[in-house]
Amino acid sequence: MFVVVISENYARSSWCLDELVEILSSKRKRNQVVPVFYYVNPSDLRHHKGSFGVALEKHKKRHSANRIEKWKLALAEIADLSGYHLEDAEEWTSALTLYVLFMYAKIYSFVFSIKMNGSEADIIRNIVENVLPQASRKVLHLDTCLFGIDLAVEEIYQQLSMESNDVRALGICGLGGVGKTTAAKAFYNKYSHKFDVSCFLENVKQNSQGGSPLFHLLQQLLTELLRAKDSKVRDVESALRKLREILSSKKALVVLDDLDQSSYSEFLVRICKLFSDGSRMIITARDLNLPNQLKVELSKVNTYMVRHLNEINSLELFSYHAFKKSKPPGKYLALSESFVTYAGGLPLALKMLGSSLCGRTNMSFWKAKFQKLEKMPMNDIQKILQMSYDELEDDTEKAIFLDIVFFFVGKNIDEAVDVFKSCDLFPEAGIPILIERCLLTIDRNNRFQMHNLIQDMGRNIIFEESKHGPCRRLYLNQEEACQALPNLGEMDKIEGLIIDLTMSTNKYCNAEIFERLPNLRLLKLVDVHGIKGNFKTSFRELRCISWHGCPWMHLPSAIHLQKLVFLDMPFSRFETLWKIAELPSLHHLNLDGCIHLKELPESIGHLTKLDHLNVNDCVTLKRLPKPITQLATLSFLDMSGCRNLKLLPQQLGDMKGLQRLDASCTAIEQLPDSIAHLKKLVHLDLSGCEKLRKLPEQFGNMEAYGSGLEQLPDSFSDLLNLVSLHLFNCSQLKRLPEQLGKMQCLSSWGRCISYIN
Repeated sequence: MFVVVISENYARSSWCLDELVEILSSKRKRNQVVPVFYYVNPSDLRHHKGSFGVALEKHKKRHSANRIEKWKLALAEIADLSGYHLEDAEEWTSALTLYVLFMYAKIYSFVFSIKMNGSEADIIRNIVENVLPQASRKVLHLDTCLFGIDLAVEEIYQQLSMESNDVRALGICGLGGVGKTTAAKAFYNKYSHKFDVSCFLENVKQNSQGGSPLFHLLQQLLTELLRAKDSKVRDVESALRKLREILSSKKALVVLDDLDQSSYSEFLVRICKLFSDGSRMIITARDLNLPNQLKVELSKVNTYMVRHLNEINSLELFSYHAFKKSKPPGKYLALSESFVTYAGGLPLALKMLGSSLCGRTNMSFWKAKFQKLEKMPMNDIQKILQMSYDELEDDTEKAIFLDIVFFFVGKNIDEAVDVFKSCDLFPEAGIPILIERCLLTIDRNNRFQMHNLIQDMGRNIIFEESKHGPCRRLYLNQEEACQALPNLGEMDKIEGLIIDLTMSTNKYCNAEIFERLPNLRLLKLVDVHGIKGNFKTSFRELRCISWHGCPWMHLPSAIHLQKLVFLDMPFSRFETLWKIAELPSLHHLNLDGCIHLKELPESIGHLTKLDHLNVNDCVTLKRLPKPITQLATLSFLDMSGCRNLKLLPQQLGDMKGLQRLDASCTAIEQLPDSIAHLKKLVHLDLSGCEKLRKLPEQFGNMEAYGSGLEQLPDSFSDLLNLVSLHLFNCSQLKRLPEQLGKMQCLSSWGRCISYIN
């Protein structure tokens, strides 16, 4: 969020005008801009009159006409935004009071020489009180053009009786693809600031597969509500106790998206009973079963059915995706109306159909596509969606789509891209096409997401392929199926395998299964407690292993994983990682929560392609091996929560590619001087490092929450490009550098609760 304070002399500064252009560009990417018109008339900005007109005329002598025009457009645009107006005053004072208030609120502001009188303090306080809740809350991403959404949001507001002070719940229900999640997000963005705490858990069903869905949901809830890393809990009951501490004294808004499993009903009742007065819970579901079950236990539960779009809004949505404007060109109008009628007001179908026609100017193509559509059963949404898949022109694009459906939904895009590259699937070309066709989205955490209906469509394609040809991707969820696996024909064609024993009584599978899978690329084991037998296979094509809670103490020496790109084995019982194993192609290594891990092997220096290493919460780990500094390609190192880790290698600076280093909540007492050589480092997290007393003379971006820092080095003020500095709860910090004011780029810094002299 940006708060822009515009005074009479604002336009005199070319720097201010350039920043205003950038800020408004950021606004178009869904960052909010709030103007404060400080003794100026917005009309002067809009029409470039008064001091603004004079300043722009002077700028013409030194700046290009193109630059001047950008400034004019920016001034006119901000003049039309709703904001705050301060009027006549009698005396001049420093901008410091307003600046401090805004920085206390952690809001990025531009403040210059301004007037202030007695009443201004009240106005400033009002601005901060109104803006702070919006600045500190999460804003959910929504499509640029939404139609009919405002009415839905206000109807949800009425259903929740927002003015009442009791606890209420609402089920937002309707057909898949009708816009339940969109309506819930729009409501959250508009009204979450009215609550003390709020969270929106997206795709709950999709993100809770395998293991204990209930525990995973509670963990997500705590992480979102606390907005902190230290929210991990060991079991359901401890999670509920922690939730009670949060919810019993705060007015909360909790939104659970896509929660269709009726087994959650008892849990939801327990959560609602933890709420304090005025709190609200929203769930989205495809049918009425879940909210109806809640009504048995809770009296204040309502249901809101999301309606299909009307013809006008349907045509606007279709046209936006087909032509990038709200109305189709005249010659396309009749055919556009035909497509709209067929989609039946379902937003997802309208988006998919419109996107598939974008850039197609040949009328014969439009007619042929509609004729193909007419042959499908009316309202058969799966077949409508599959048209976008069928029209993918490249087999690699189809392979990427099916791999994501099968294995990578909810996974980090970087991990998947490296796997796809190793399989020669050209993800840099294929993924943008899937996004353009509305088959795939990337969320704010850089993870793959997919609408449930699209994922269902992809799963159906995988199933149909296995019926009419060799099976390439196989999902097994019963021990009987595992036993029958060796009897399947053409097992050498299987490239992806998921074994999920969550619902099985026998939690073991046999090593012989893998001997007949020479072309296996993707392997995921869910709630598998062990593999019986000895490995005799080399897994020569395997690119990714995901096995949470693996019981092994180290990787078997008989496994040869020459092409493995991603090893995802958090919460495993590893004491060391391997003894002999070689992983020359490994890019990503995730050992999060491996509490028994005592050491990393010295041979880790041979992983010359390693890019991401996560040893978060490996509480037994005491040191990093010296050869780790040979990993010149490593860009991400997370060792947060390794509370027995006291030292970092002295040659840490040799890791030239390191960009993000998280050493929070560790026992380190000092950073090696060589950290100054990490020229690509953009994020360093030292929060919770209570034994850390001093920093080296030079280093990059820093975040230190609750550390034991006593001082910052004087040379710290030479970091002229530093943008963000956070020193929250540094209670031992006594002094800041004298020349801190030289840091012109410093635009965000948090409160320092300390005894600074």
